[in-house]
Amino acid sequence: MDTLDALRLFVGIAEAGSLSAAARQSAVATSTVTVALQQLEEQAGATLIRRSTRRLSFTYEGLQFLSNARRLLADWDASVEGVRGGPLRGPIRMTSTVDFGRSKIVPAIDRFMELHSGVSIDLHLSDAVIDLVEQNIDLAIRNGPLRDSSLKARLILRGQRVICAAPSYWNSHGLPAHPDDLAGHNCLLVSRPATTFSTWHFVDDGRKISTRVSGNRVANDGSILKRWGLKGYGVILSPIWDVREELASGALVTALERFLPESANLYAVTNGSAASHRVQALIDFLADELHYQG
Repeated sequence: MDTLDALRLFVGIAEAGSLSAAARQSAVATSTVTVALQQLEEQAGATLIRRSTRRLSFTYEGLQFLSNARRLLADWDASVEGVRGGPLRGPIRMTSTVDFGRSKIVPAIDRFMELHSGVSIDLHLSDAVIDLVEQNIDLAIRNGPLRDSSLKARLILRGQRVICAAPSYWNSHGLPAHPDDLAGHNCLLVSRPATTFSTWHFVDDGRKISTRVSGNRVANDGSILKRWGLKGYGVILSPIWDVREELASGALVTALERFLPESANLYAVTNGSAASHRVQALIDFLADELHYQG
């Protein structure tokens, strides 16, 4: 069997959860998938998947092999698509932050798919940082700065974080004059697994300063924090693009403008392998669209 075909079936096992399910998805016999797996294990000189009558599990070597297989297939597909040209076709699995995804990414995807009807999009909105390799994600839209050096990132939108709250909150509690004053305010905090971001960063005359904040409401979804902020429950720290409309209408009002909270640039992130032609086309499209919209 061709090694590329065997690799596709191997990745299919991981995505489908069993040899028989992978066979159905690829429209081949289960025995064909079994032969592909045996061929790869012989070439690798290691057991890649432990199989029993009830379940299968990837070995440590199998997980490493799976990551490399996905990268090799992505590189191959990108090379073929780049040479072949023609209409874009195939699936794109992507993720974005919730608020920005709903307001900007979804409409942009709609316009992209009107131009490229052969592309299908699987979009996952989450403010959590998702493992692109483990979740087989082709493209992530993430706030920077980025810390994982194994990822490839392209800056697609420059922005700033702002401190803001509803006018009713500022009227009741007063505007802070310095970041240290936030210690006396109810700050609405974003959380991640095992972490609550309770330190906010600022710049004072070119010098970076950090302020510890606290509050009675914590959420892992930025849209929830914005909703609470609009109701006057406290102060939020938000990328400006997530609250631009609310600031323009006066539903939210900024504070501490001269202290310029750290930037919140937006990046298109891939897992380090060569992005397919269709993924690269989507990244280019988003960069143009978002730069235009601001």
